[in-house]
Amino acid sequence: MHYQKPILAGMLLLICGLFACNSNEIGESKDVNQDKIYMDYSITYYEGDDQVALNFQYRFAGAAGTTLVLNNPSQVKLDGEVLKVDSSKYGGAFYTVNKSHHAFLGKHSIQFTDINGKHFENSFEFAPFTLVNLPATADRNKDLLVSYNINGLNGNDDIEINSVDTDSSFHYHESGANTSIAITASDLKRQKNVYVSFEATIYRKIPLTQTTAEGGSLRLTYRLKPVKIKLQP
Repeated sequence: MHYQKPILAGMLLLICGLFACNSNEIGESKDVNQDKIYMDYSITYYEGDDQVALNFQYRFAGAAGTTLVLNNPSQVKLDGEVLKVDSSKYGGAFYTVNKSHHAFLGKHSIQFTDINGKHFENSFEFAPFTLVNLPATADRNKDLLVSYNINGLNGNDDIEINSVDTDSSFHYHESGANTSIAITASDLKRQKNVYVSFEATIYRKIPLTQTTAEGGSLRLTYRLKPVKIKLQP
């Protein structure tokens, strides 16, 4: 029994890490200053999935504040569809919806109305993220250029390339409007397998044009399936 306290402490640290120590407490929007409501929006998609996951939260006094249930007439809509509140022990109150990937490509809008009837509308585009001109084989002695494309690539975008299924891992990160990342020859030479496998992910911050005085954020995570390229000696 004397082991339970350290184990519990470790679990709490793990949970805190996963959720960045954001509050999971739940309050009601009618009880707070409407100008102190922070809009916390996220969009997540993994290539090959049928669904795009959208999660909207409203927090009191900043990104880590108490999550809020929106009291009537306050509400949130996605493309005119009113979303219903849900909650969890570790996530607090949230408004979530899943949309068909193919049908969701294009422009969309989030409409938030506060308790006083004030409207805030923010638009975004869900665009495909792809790798382009990827070779079937690569020379171990030369850098491998990984080129990618997504509509409107800009300074708020972060691209990551991570190795998959290898004992000689590598990680690359590129910010801004560059459209390629080079996997160095030194990393390719360290691969013991005949193939090199890696996955690409874009983390996009989409500016919100209409927010309360407290502000908000809209984040897109779009991860591609791992790709495999044969390495030549």
